Order: sequence, then structure tokens, then C-alpha cells
Amino acid sequence: MKAGSGDQGSPPCFLRFPRPVRVVSGAEAELKCVVLGEPPPIVVWEKGGQQLAASERLSFPADGAEHGLLLSGALPTDAGVYVCRARNAAGEAYAAAAVTVLEPPAPEREPQPAERPRPPPGAGEGAPVFLTGPRSQWVLRGAEVVLECQVGGLPAPTLYWEKDGMALDEVWDSSHFSLEPGRAEGRPGASLALRILAARLPDSGVYVCHARNAHGHARAGALLQVQQPPESPPEDPDEAPNPVVEPLKCAPKTFWVNEGKHAKFRCYVMGKPEPEIEWLWEGHPLLPDRRRLMYRDRDGGFVLKVLYCQAKDRGLYVCAARNSAGQTLSAVQLHVKEPRLRFTRPLQDVEGREHGIVVLECKVPNSRIPTAWFREDQRLLPCRKYEQIEEGTVRRLIIHRLKADDDGVYLCEMRGRVRTVANVTVKGPILKRLPRKLDVFEGENAVLLVETREAGVEGRWSRDGEDLPATCQSSSGHMHALVLPGVTREDAGEVTFSLGNSRTTTLLRVKCVKHNPPGPPVLAEMFKGHRNTVLLTWKPPEPAPETPFIYRLERQEVGSEDWIQCFSIEKAGAVEVPGDCVPSEGDYRFRVCTVSEHGRSSHVVFHGSAHLVPTARLVAGLDDVQVYDGEDAVFSLDLSTIIQGSWFLNGEELKSNEPEGQVEPGALRYRVEQKGLQHRLILQAVKHQDSGALVGFSCPGVQDSAALTIQESPVHILSPQDKVSLTFTTSERVVLTCELSRVDFPASWYKDGQKVEESESLVVKMDGRKHRLIMPEAQVQDSGEFECRTEGVSAFFSVSVQDPPVHILDPREHVFVHAITSECVMLTCEVDREDAPVHWYKDGQEVEESDFVVLENEGPHHRLVLPAAQPPDGGEFQCVAGDERAYFTVTITDVSSWIVYPSGKVYVAAVRLERVVLTCELCRPWAEVRWTKDGEEVVESPALLLQKEDTVRRLVLPAVQLEDSGEYLCEIDDESASFTVTVTESYQSQDSSNNNPELCVLLKKPKTRRLWSRFPPWRRTAGAE
Repeated sequence: MKAGSGDQGSPPCFLRFPRPVRVVSGAEAELKCVVLGEPPPIVVWEKGGQQLAASERLSFPADGAEHGLLLSGALPTDAGVYVCRARNAAGEAYAAAAVTVLEPPAPEREPQPAERPRPPPGAGEGAPVFLTGPRSQWVLRGAEVVLECQVGGLPAPTLYWEKDGMALDEVWDSSHFSLEPGRAEGRPGASLALRILAARLPDSGVYVCHARNAHGHARAGALLQVQQPPESPPEDPDEAPNPVVEPLKCAPKTFWVNEGKHAKFRCYVMGKPEPEIEWLWEGHPLLPDRRRLMYRDRDGGFVLKVLYCQAKDRGLYVCAARNSAGQTLSAVQLHVKEPRLRFTRPLQDVEGREHGIVVLECKVPNSRIPTAWFREDQRLLPCRKYEQIEEGTVRRLIIHRLKADDDGVYLCEMRGRVRTVANVTVKGPILKRLPRKLDVFEGENAVLLVETREAGVEGRWSRDGEDLPATCQSSSGHMHALVLPGVTREDAGEVTFSLGNSRTTTLLRVKCVKHNPPGPPVLAEMFKGHRNTVLLTWKPPEPAPETPFIYRLERQEVGSEDWIQCFSIEKAGAVEVPGDCVPSEGDYRFRVCTVSEHGRSSHVVFHGSAHLVPTARLVAGLDDVQVYDGEDAVFSLDLSTIIQGSWFLNGEELKSNEPEGQVEPGALRYRVEQKGLQHRLILQAVKHQDSGALVGFSCPGVQDSAALTIQESPVHILSPQDKVSLTFTTSERVVLTCELSRVDFPASWYKDGQKVEESESLVVKMDGRKHRLIMPEAQVQDSGEFECRTEGVSAFFSVSVQDPPVHILDPREHVFVHAITSECVMLTCEVDREDAPVHWYKDGQEVEESDFVVLENEGPHHRLVLPAAQPPDGGEFQCVAGDERAYFTVTITDVSSWIVYPSGKVYVAAVRLERVVLTCELCRPWAEVRWTKDGEEVVESPALLLQKEDTVRRLVLPAVQLEDSGEYLCEIDDESASFTVTVTESYQSQDSSNNNPELCVLLKKPKTRRLWSRFPPWRRTAGAE
């Protein structure tokens, strides 16, 4: 971006950048962007450095700040990078996006009645076949490159080359390459060699040779990588090396990223000839590795991606672009935001040999903090392959049976996505493995690279266990490439490179290309016919969709907002809509749209409306019903439209204005239901005397009837006669018994309408007349409605299983907890059942686990832990179990001073060989201190002892020497106690007669009674005062 003077307004700024577009040849492509500026900028579109002009196929719609490029009937020659350039008096800005035009799928060949034996590939008339494909190459800058291929086929195919999906003349000047056509050797066909003169770094990419004739199309690809030649050292060793890039002329941009997250830098550069790009960090050139990815995106931008950023990744990142016309720079200052809670000891990079093991180890600040292990973005679960060990604060991952694909980035993660990262290097025959997965769009080129330790070895490429053709494989020295040009869905799968017993695998995923939905129908007209019908006609869309499609017709009642689908048809023309298709009488409007696998077109509304009246017809009529005495008899029928009707029993009309009714007092009860098009009549608990009853239904245009037959039940239930309701507690034995009138007569048990399947928790037994359902240890989920069903009769049981009441055993009284900042506070609640649900609340709100609150369960013991308590963490806590509650009041005090004594500087004078004790008293017994002498941390030895007793910390010099003189500090956080020790050969003022003198400096305040908890030194527990 070019900056203008500040008093001319504001330079253009893109609020929304154009996005890359992929379309099928012949479809419509559109790029959109939003750009602001003062004064409003002038926007132009460019391609290949040339400004584009409007034409029949190309237009530039604009709406306020939104600017677009609309390309109709896209052709393969339209593919490329389009640049939107905005200018005003204050400056200039640009943005770019790529348009990719894919070839439409070839039409399927119609099957022939008899297939003749095919000639060898490329020998007879037919689609092109590659006899030899281009080979992947790795060359130094300035070398000459020749890519050639031979293709068979009749008629002789037409050959042409592409680089990264673009025509060669769009990428290079004609002076940079030449094409050398020829004929295939020994058979019909052709050959075409591509010669690149003096290869440049931007020439790296995928080259695809296309072959096309009247019978079809084939292609083959190869990878070219142009590398920088190694720099020779200067002849004069004292000569200073030239700077890598020129100094920055303006302050770099600033970018912040949380530790453990990814940072992505993108640099878009234009120039002719195409510039060479180099990434630098703090002035040093960067090379791609496991955590630094360098690639070019689909828009043509150059991308540097730093994975799982750490503090050591902060610094200045520079993208330097050069060509013969000059150079330019773009810089970003990366800052890494570190979390509040950090690993005490981070992971370190490790190496291991294939089939061996490696060990990753780190330390967390608190042994109760949970962690998880990842290999890049994949969570690792404990197993024989990944052994995970926790010992106090140590977290250890042991990877067994190393293989090439175990090489990569590993992470240990605490709550809040706090991470520590390390590289695992696996040494074996394969040096550079395949990526875990590779996502490509349908029609793009897929390239896979493997580097081996030894040069000239032959590996094996396969997909889902099947070998891949040799035309897409290439090897040169240590490098092995697989190039799949124009991938399709059939190319997706697990791709593997094998070398002896070593192998590396990637998952190749092919994403579908976005297709445009079909166009709408045209010339839609409505004709109102006779006899309650309407005629609708329309023509197919123009142009016709490329894939199969249907038409969907919908209706809307005038005055309503809802459109309802009528039906779908495959062919355009005329369709007659009768009154049977509408639910009720009224005026109706209609609309139609086109639907295919790529979406739905816009709707076309027929002009006008039509008055339609529904007429019912019988879709599924009444059937005679046979039931047992005491069962419900259900009669149902389906109509073609929603309409009211009347039910009759033995010629007498039943009242339908009530959901339930009775023929006469004490007689048969019934229920009338209507759900949509279905009408039902339920005769409840019919008796033997109801047998032979005639049921009828009548509505305009429909009349139907059926008969009721009552069968005599072969068995009766002796007990229970009525429904039984039972209540149990969990783990009790439940036995449901149903006694029948006949011995060994079959019966089935049902729960909530579903047939019971026997298991350990549900046992079915039959003993003579009695049928039993037994639950040895009932659980809450066993509650429900049970039925013992036999021929025409059933016994019903309602079973409720409840948990026994839960009680809190400890604490029984209100607990008050006092702690200081950063202490670990633990609240403990014990209940009388291990499986009892327990909930924690703070100030009336339920507590959820987070980085600062840990909830633990060990049998009947439930704990709430604050690993590093802060004053806002205090409050009123409740442990709720059933109907009982335990209450805790937590107060967190911010400590103003850790050191109690001494409060000022202490001076100590001693004679050589005397015993000197420096004492510091703290306010808490678990606080850790650091002793230093003259600014350097002391190391414990026989001549210098460090002691800790309750709140007292001591430094003891058993036999002080002259060199022990100096300034001693006892440090904790930002505080320190100072001691100045002076050692002389003897006292000047007196002569000591003690042969073993001792000087002890012990400063303590008067003794006070103090109660400390006996928990670990980082923990403060409920109940301890």
C-alpha cells in the first residue's frame, strides 16, 4: 500500500477482500470486495498486469463501497489472478483473488451391445494414453530444465502444458521457455517437450501435460523444484558479509498471538519477472521445518505459518521479494502473550530411532492439574503405543515402537489450552515423511514428497493398498515425488510410501467444487380450466443445467404467508392441478423452481390465482376388526384431503364434537380422532355382546363401513385384576407376578410398550399358571409401565424405583476457611453413598470446573479445590447432596509482606571458624525462599547448610571462613531480608577463652500460638484455622 499525505483524506482500505472462485467451464464467476476511502477511490480490475475493460462477458457492477467483477460463460483462458486496485488522492490499495476454471465432466459413453477386444494402449483409434510421462526434477537456479512426454492415440492428440493450473504464456515471457513437438516412437500419437531456459526460483511448481482428441482427454504431471545454489564463502575471511536485506524504512506492523496458537503471515507480491521470495526472522533466513510452514496459497500469496507459537518465536519477521528490477520488504513484529499459569519445566526436543522409544517429560505447577497429550491436533489416549505417566507434578509420555509417522510436533496441554511443545525426530530410512492429511479441491493437482536417507533407493507408492501407476511417480537422488494432476473423488484415500519395513502415510481428501445452482424455468403461465382444476405450463431453463434436475411446484393460499409443496415432476410442459390437491376451499397461487444436486433456482410465480374446492376420495378404506373381549377395537381410514366426516354405529350417528363419548349410559364408550388425512374410531373395552356391530363413516363423496367381531379369549387373568402400583429403592429385588387361568399358557412381558428382552437385570420365569418378571437389583432406570400380555388379556404394573436418601456425614457444622493469595484451598464434603450426586454452589450459582476451580470425587469424598486462590475467589460455598447442604465461608487475604523478621538490615561480625546462623521468619510455613550471597544464589554444602523449620528459614555456616564475608539476602517474591557478615581472624576488643565459639543471629518476635494445617505445604483446607 502506498501512503499519501495526511491532509488529503484517508487512503483506500479494504473492509472485505475478494475470495478465490472455482467454477466449471461455461458457468458464471463473480468476485466481490468492499473498499472505503476519502475521497471515494476509483476502482479498476487487472489481470496479468493489464487493466480489464467491460465487454459482453465481463462487467464491473458497483453498489456504493461494494465493487465486483462478473464473468459470464467462463473459459479455461479466463483462469488466473485478478487484482482489484483502488486509488484516490491520499493513496492506493490493492487486493487479489484467483479464478480457477475447471473442465466439465466428460459425458458417459453409452454401452455397446458387444465390446470388441481392445488394442494395446495408444495402438489404435481411441482416447489419448500416456506412453511416458514427465519426470519430477530438483535443480539449482540457472539450470536448464526439459520436461517431455509421449502420448499415443488416434486421431493424434493435441498436447499443451500448464504450470500450477495456468497457461504458460500467462506465467512467463516467451523468451523464458520453448515447446518442441514431435511424434511418439513406434506407434500413432505425438510428443511435446517443454524446455525452460535458466530456471528461476519462482519456476518451482507442478507442470501438467494435457492430451486431447475426439475420444477423450488425458493428463500427466511432474514436480519441479528450483533451489538456491549454496553460497560460496568470501575470499577474504576478514571481509564482512553483505546484509541480507536493506533496512526497513517504516515501523513494522505488530501482531499478538496467545502462546500455543498459530501465527500466519501472508505477503502478496507482484512483478515481472516473477519475484523470488525469502522469509527472515531477526535478520536470519528461515527454512521450513515442523513448526514453520512456507507455501503459496490459491490466491498467489506467499504464506509463512508458525505453528504452536512459543516465547522463543517472538521477533521481527520479514518477507523479502527480489527480481531483476529491484526488491521490496514487508515486516511484522510478532509478540507472544504468555498465560498466567505456566509449566514449571517445559518439554524438550528429543530424537529416537525407528522401532525404538522416546520419552517426553514436563512439570506442571500443581500435581492436581489435569493434562492431555497431543500429536499436533490429534489427542493421544493412553495405550500400549502411548504410555502416559503422572508422578506428582511430573507428566511423562513414552512413545513405543517408533515409526516414520511418529516424527512431528507433540504437545502437553493444561486447562485453558496452556501448552508446552517439543519436536520428536525419528531417525530411519525416511528423513522427511508425508503430512498427516492433504486436502485438495476436485480438479486441483496433488503433490506428495518424501526424502530418504540413502540416494537412489526405490520406494513403493500405494493408495488403499493398491499400487499407483508409474506415470505419476518420480525419483531423483534422495527425493521421491507422487504427482496426481486434476484429482477426482476416486483419487481420495490413504496414500502410503513404503521403503523396506519403513512406511509413511497420509490421508488424501478431495473436496467437492462449488457448482452454481440451475437456472429458473421460463414462460410460466396459468390457465383456469373447468370442473375445479387449473392448468400450469412452463419451459425449461436457459441454458439447460448440466446435471439431472426436476421441477418443484408449490402452492400458497391467498392471505397466507406459507408456501406448501404440491409435487415434483421431471419434465417441463403442462400439469393439471385438481381441487383434490388443496386442503380447504379457497383462492390459491402457484410457483415453480428447478432443483438439481447443485442446489435450487429462484422461484417463478404464476400470474393470478385460482379458486379450488377440495373433494374427498377414499385412499385406504375401513377393514373388519376382530378383537378379544375387553380389548379396544380401532377402525381407521385415509382420505385424499382434509375434510370433516361422521361415524355411525349400528346406524346411529356418533357425536364427533366431543373427543370421547358413550352410545348410551352404561353402554359402549368410544373416542373419535382425526390426524390430517386419517380418521379413527376407537371402541373401548368391547364386550362379547358387541360382536356383530356395524361401523360406518360418511363425508361428501365418501361412504364406507366395516363389521366388529368379538373373539372369545382362550385364557383369563386370575391376578392381579386391577393395575398394581409398586415403589422400591435401588438394589432391591423386584418380582412382578401374573397368574393365568391355564397352566403353561404363553405370555409376554412389555415395558413402556416395548417387549422385554431377557438379561442379567431382567429375568422372565414361568411356573405353571404364574408368570414372573424379576429384577434382582433394581435401578432407577428400571422404573416404568409393565404389562404381562397374553391372548386378548393383559395385567398392568406401575413400578417406581428411587434412590435412597443421601446424607452428609462431614462437615456437620458451618466451616470457615481463611487463606492468603496463591494458596491452595480445598473444601471437602463426605456423604454416605459413593454414587450419590453432589453439586457445588458459590454465592447461589452452581460451580463449573475451570482453570481456577477443580472438582474431585473419590468414593464418598467430594472436593472443591482452588489451586491458586485469589481474593475474588472467596465467598459462600455450599455442597448440596439430595436435600442436605454443607456450608463453607472462604476468605482470601492479599498478603502485604511475607517476611516477619528481621524488618531491617542485620550486621554480623564473626571470628574465623565460629558457627554463624542467619535466621529469617516468614508469615506462612510453606513459603519457599532463595538465599543469595553477593547477588549469586548459594549452593548447599557441608560448609553451608540451609534449614527449614515451621516458619523459620536458616542459613548456617558451621565454621565460618574469611571468604564467607559478604552480603546475604533471604528472598521471596519481591521481598528480601539483608544480612551483612564480616569475618576476621580474631576479635580486637577481647580475647575469647571459648575454644569452640558460636555466633547465632536469630531474630524472632514474641511467641504466639499458631495452628497450621497438616496438609501439603501448598494446600489450605476447610476446617483448619
